[in-house]
Amino acid sequence: MVQLDYPNDGMRQLIEGYRRFFKGNPPRKGFCALHAEQIAHTQNPHSMVISCFDSRVCPEAVFATNDGHICVHRNMLNQVDAADASMMASLKFAAENLKVQNIIILGHSNCNAVAKLKELEKLPCQIASWLGGAGAAYRGDTYEEAIKNNVLDQLERLRRIDFIQEAVQKNGLNLEGMLFHINTGRLERFVSKQHRWVFITTEEECQQI
Repeated sequence: MVQLDYPNDGMRQLIEGYRRFFKGNPPRKGFCALHAEQIAHTQNPHSMVISCFDSRVCPEAVFATNDGHICVHRNMLNQVDAADASMMASLKFAAENLKVQNIIILGHSNCNAVAKLKELEKLPCQIASWLGGAGAAYRGDTYEEAIKNNVLDQLERLRRIDFIQEAVQKNGLNLEGMLFHINTGRLERFVSKQHRWVFITTEEECQQI
């Protein structure tokens, strides 16, 4: 048994926040005018989360973050598309201006966007062009495997972006893949060194990774 690895303080805050979320006792009270002045003049987020468009997944809630701690980019399929100007601008600003410590691809169970990759020809052209336009594919023997593989595929796309590579090498930017299980509230993390998925413990304890 070894202590769960935190590559940086931002990741420690995310995982500790998730544990508070799972126990039903998150500290987050939401943005309000009472503390607006505290964050009005600057932002210093420790992480960026690329999340799916699904309304059942709220990264700020899952990680029980306070306002200003993470920046979130959402789209169908939690997809990293180098041809999408909004995505690339957000990534570049996060990596170079905000100098975030982590970028997380956050997938989720029962992802309808992944299921739809098997029947793109039946979808409206606007949706089909987004889901399949950047080369995403249904890859796996089971639905859950395909969802997890999509997270890993998007993570690999992220790693191939030149300014992301530079931020990893020069600033120690940490790239992660995670999967939120909507039906249980559990969170899985892909451990690259072991090339396997592990559930994040919901208690402060040791975990074999």
